[in-house]
Amino acid sequence: MKKPIEKYISEYSLALTKLCISLTDRREDAEDLFQTTWEKAIRNIRRYDAEKPFEKWLFAICVNTYRDKVRRYERGKIWKFPSAEEQEKVIISIPSEEKDADTSIVLKDAVKKLTPPLREAIVLYYYRGYSVLELAELLNIPEGTVKSRLSTARKQLRKELSEYE
Repeated sequence: MKKPIEKYISEYSLALTKLCISLTDRREDAEDLFQTTWEKAIRNIRRYDAEKPFEKWLFAICVNTYRDKVRRYERGKIWKFPSAEEQEKVIISIPSEEKDADTSIVLKDAVKKLTPPLREAIVLYYYRGYSVLELAELLNIPEGTVKSRLSTARKQLRKELSEYE
C-alpha cells in the first residue's frame, strides 16, 4: 500500500540529501538535484510499485537525473566548486561517522575526482550499502559492469590516496 507523498518525503529526504551531496560537488547542484528528483518522484508516484523498496525507486530517479545533467553539460562547468572555501563548506556539511576528519576530507575529495559512472558505483555501494545485484538493477547495467566499475574506482582511489601517505 502506498503512503501519502508527504510520508515518503519525510522518511527519505535525509538519505536523498546525502546521495545528492555525494554525487555532486557544489551545494547548489546538490540542492537542484534533490529538488528535481522529488519533482519527478511526485509527478510519477503513480508508477511506483509499492511491492518494491521506495528508496531504490527514488535513488534511480536521482541517479538518472544526475546522469542527464552530466550528459547535457561539460562536467567541468557544472560540477566544479567556485572556490576552495565553498568546497570546504560543502565537505564539512556532509555528515560523517568517521573519527578522522582529515582522512574523511581526503577520501571525499578523491571520490569527487572519479568519473560520474565510477562515483555512482562507489557512492551507492559503500555509502548507501547496495549490493552488486541491487546496483545492477538500479543502474540498469550488468552485474559484471558494476564489478568492473567498483574495481576500477578502487584502483583509482588507492592511487589517489597513496599520494597522501
